[in-house]
Amino acid sequence: MRKYVRMRSDRVLLIIGLLWSVGAAFAWYRQWIGPIGGSLFVGIGASVIAAALVAALSPFSESAYRRFISLGIDEFWPSREAIKKRNWVDWLAGVNHECVLLGIAHGEWCKDARFSATLRDRLVHGVWVKMLFLDPNSDAAALRAHEEGNKRDTREAIRESIKFVWEFRQGLEAGFRNRLRLYVYNATPSCGLTWIDDFMIVTHYLAGRVNRTSPALQVKQPHIGMERSLYDIYAENEQEIENLSVEIDERNIQQFLSHRTLTKEGANTEGRGSDAVLPEETRGETKGA
Repeated sequence: MRKYVRMRSDRVLLIIGLLWSVGAAFAWYRQWIGPIGGSLFVGIGASVIAAALVAALSPFSESAYRRFISLGIDEFWPSREAIKKRNWVDWLAGVNHECVLLGIAHGEWCKDARFSATLRDRLVHGVWVKMLFLDPNSDAAALRAHEEGNKRDTREAIRESIKFVWEFRQGLEAGFRNRLRLYVYNATPSCGLTWIDDFMIVTHYLAGRVNRTSPALQVKQPHIGMERSLYDIYAENEQEIENLSVEIDERNIQQFLSHRTLTKEGANTEGRGSDAVLPEETRGETKGA
């Protein structure tokens, strides 16, 4: 019933206005109310009818626009460069339960000066965080590296980011460390996802172009419209990618580190999390990249 009223609000408003006006006019005619009250109530009804007519003729009532809203799209940006840089960590700072970061290299997260402190704060406050990287040893990473050409060394950028986040994780207290889970996936990297509790920032990759120029949209679970929204579709896609992922741990971390930076320390980077610095050569991407 509530969904019906919301989807047809202009019609409901028109009916209410007509009933109100007719009822007020009838009561005025039968002298149940005085001329002042009668003119007031008739005027209110007429205003409601006028509002309904304006709503019926406005773009909001267009079926295509209603369908757009029902998909759960809350905001849209033609390029991720149009999003304020501090918004990304601000969104992370606002998470209360769970956060999922799905991307290729997550290079921009790693170089953001506020990222490590904000992530640590959320983990300490009980938030669970998953970060999914494209497997740098996969054919998909090789293809993406070919698409990006000389814009960056994609596979090396992934390895450096994994090293950065792994060292950060190893620097956490044991009680908080397991709340940060790292994965590598072997699948076509079609989009990046920043999933904060009940909303997502989705960024779609364009072959041959750097990731920061990709369009982005914010989606939420809609209260009206289609039973299966974009929010549901992206949530299912993330779960499918996670099913194709391998969790990074002490047994396999060396497989995903840079051959240039791998040292005798290997996976034993205890206590260096807060001091990890991303090399300059991997900088210049955006969140989810």
